[in-house]
Amino acid sequence: MSESGQIELMEQGLEAEFLEEVRDVVAALDVLLGNLRSRSVKAGEALDRIGRDMLTIAARGRSIDQTLITVVAHRMGEYAADLKEPSDADIDDMGHFLEALRKVAEAPASFAGEAGARLVRELPGRRQAGGFDPKDVKITNVEILLVVPEKAMSRIIERELAACGYRVSNARTPFQAIETAVVTRPDMVIASAVLDGLSGIDLACALSAMPSTSKLPVAILTSFSAGHPSLEGLPDAVPLIRKGSTFGDDLAEAFSKLNIT
Repeated sequence: MSESGQIELMEQGLEAEFLEEVRDVVAALDVLLGNLRSRSVKAGEALDRIGRDMLTIAARGRSIDQTLITVVAHRMGEYAADLKEPSDADIDDMGHFLEALRKVAEAPASFAGEAGARLVRELPGRRQAGGFDPKDVKITNVEILLVVPEKAMSRIIERELAACGYRVSNARTPFQAIETAVVTRPDMVIASAVLDGLSGIDLACALSAMPSTSKLPVAILTSFSAGHPSLEGLPDAVPLIRKGSTFGDDLAEAFSKLNIT
């Protein structure tokens, strides 16, 4: 067998092992949700376990390019992190996440293209987005891909977006962002101007150049104003969202310019 054939066989083995692990975790968490519903397990312990398991799945999925599973696991982990005493409705929603993971793990090829994007859009929205009362947050069907390498800044922006009812997926690098954009087909990308490997400007240009993402709205998060040398090459249609006191106004203006509602 050629070297390339051996590598392909190894990759297939890693993928099969990962998908089996996901199915095992889903089965175990199904039981845990049943115990949580009957109040036979402490809520804090159950939520901690869900968070750890989803973090592990997301990390492993990202390492072997299982983008869709990574997105679903991240969303479920964030959902669980918002909860303290889950209601039956919260438990139902977490069951929805598990069912989505199960479906993808059992037949990943069935969720290529539009099917994968639809699965992501059907995931439950966060009930306590950013610490806000869920009754005050109207969850929209708008998907935003956030590409910010700094975790602290990413959390701040995600809370702002979630508090407005937007659904958020995350990517840390421009290469992850391109793959996630193709798989999940978000309504908008917000990318930091400074990224690893490629800049946010490079990412915006790359997305606009590819037929599958050419119409995808992009905004750039930066400390610089328009015309700064660091932003050279940025397409005119890409708005800037500046960090600092103007962040909220710039965000609203970018949404308006890109017709994101």
